[in-house]
Amino acid sequence: MGELEERLRRRVGNLARLGSRVTGYPGCEQAAVYLQEALYGLGVEEVYTYEFPVPIPLDEGFVLESGEERVALYGVWPNLVRTVSLPVEGLEGGLVYGGRGLEDIEGVEVRGKVVVLEYGSGMYWVDVFHLGAAAVIFVGAEGGHRKEAEQKFLDVPADLPRFYAAPEVEGRVLELAREGRVVRLRGSMSWRNATGKVLVG
Repeated sequence: MGELEERLRRRVGNLARLGSRVTGYPGCEQAAVYLQEALYGLGVEEVYTYEFPVPIPLDEGFVLESGEERVALYGVWPNLVRTVSLPVEGLEGGLVYGGRGLEDIEGVEVRGKVVVLEYGSGMYWVDVFHLGAAAVIFVGAEGGHRKEAEQKFLDVPADLPRFYAAPEVEGRVLELAREGRVVRLRGSMSWRNATGKVLVG
């Protein structure tokens, strides 16, 4: 591995460790500080900051509850302007595994259920909602790419609750699905005003 490639990997790794860098999230501000310091470190003598207001969908926290157990989830990007939000009392349903295609749920009742799907399943989640699913949880997104991510939301304001289980909890979510547990989903995502930032060196 060459020196340039090593430097690039290190920079990308440092940014990735900050978590979500969507405008309005803590990782975004941390990334701006990191990049500003990096520019100065490269010898750039003047760095200008331009700020602007921007509305953002803020994930205020989601959990999957099974008895006393609580598993943290993330809300998926809104369908147009419709954020992933749930009733105050949450959403309850049996947890089932749906794989990555319709052949994987042949003979499985999904109406009213919370269906666990493989992230690399394209637009299959839409079919699952057509079959009556109450919500979808994606697992196995490690190594996923932008094109796959763009297939997880629509350009119409459809109220279709979709969530993502991070690698450290996806195994437990799959276990609960295999056991057919009845779970309750709670949480909300709302639009908030945030400050975007552009750095110019």
